[in-house]
Amino acid sequence: MGHRWTVRVLGPVDVLTPYGEVTVGGERLQAVLGALVISVGHAVPVDRLIDIVWGDAPPRTADGTVQSYVSRLRHVLGPSAIARIDHAYELVADAEQVDAVMFEALTAEAMDAADDPAKRRALARRALRLWRGVPFGDLADRDPFRLEALRLDEMRMTVMELDLRAGLDLGRGELLVGQLEAAVAEYPYRERLWYLLIEALAGDGRRVDALRACTRLRELLAGVGLEGGPQLRRLEQLIARGEFRRNGSSPSDAAAER
Repeated sequence: MGHRWTVRVLGPVDVLTPYGEVTVGGERLQAVLGALVISVGHAVPVDRLIDIVWGDAPPRTADGTVQSYVSRLRHVLGPSAIARIDHAYELVADAEQVDAVMFEALTAEAMDAADDPAKRRALARRALRLWRGVPFGDLADRDPFRLEALRLDEMRMTVMELDLRAGLDLGRGELLVGQLEAAVAEYPYRERLWYLLIEALAGDGRRVDALRACTRLRELLAGVGLEGGPQLRRLEQLIARGEFRRNGSSPSDAAAER
């Protein structure tokens, strides 16, 4: 299948064509397209689409209206892009034609590039560039888009951490401190971000700031009844003795496995 269009859901739902962006509106039409994206490569029963679009109060004409919505989507994507299979519809697309699918593929590649930080960082940044806002836009607070948006956003955080970890592995910690400070302020309970910040500060020779960050993390965890654990104690000891070195595995890696 040629790459003629891309359905984008990592932000407001729309379609990118060779001629530019095409807004898919209104909300019900977006819901049909979004539901097909979530199950791309698999048929979605018409009854399921009706439930997603109208909930418990569908009109008597719902079946025909869904057919009309699919016809409008085919006008944008092409007649073969949405297949009719019995009483169901399926979005037929390559990975490159759905931004969420491409994002997941790039994420998997980045995670597999554990021994090549430059490649890992390049892949992570390609993945992050696909994001334009809250997944599914105005649909994000509705089922089934709510759970899918949360899943994708959690994956986005993982990719961001992969990017930052790769930056540290490439010896660019001094350039990441500001970004990491902002990250821990926005996501204070993601321990891995704190460990990355501490390592960036220590690697830049800012031992006092690194130890203060350790204290901030310990106090934050204590506020919710948790302890920093052996990883944090070990890192503090290494920094205090001036023995911190980047050498493969790290407290941030261990925190990700907890």
